[in-house]
Amino acid sequence: MSSEHHLPSATDLQRELEQVRRDYAIALKDRPEHARALEERARKLEAELAHQK
Repeated sequence: MSSEHHLPSATDLQRELEQVRRDYAIALKDRPEHARALEERARKLEAELAHQK
């Protein structure tokens, strides 16, 4: 069994970040209780992208 850990590509991270940002914009209006978690996820994705560059 391989111990390799798949790291997401920059493209995958960028797509996920865009989706999280869309979800965040919707959450601000419809589900504000979820907005903070989405904001945190977006920050983590941005940090991962910056680290890959």
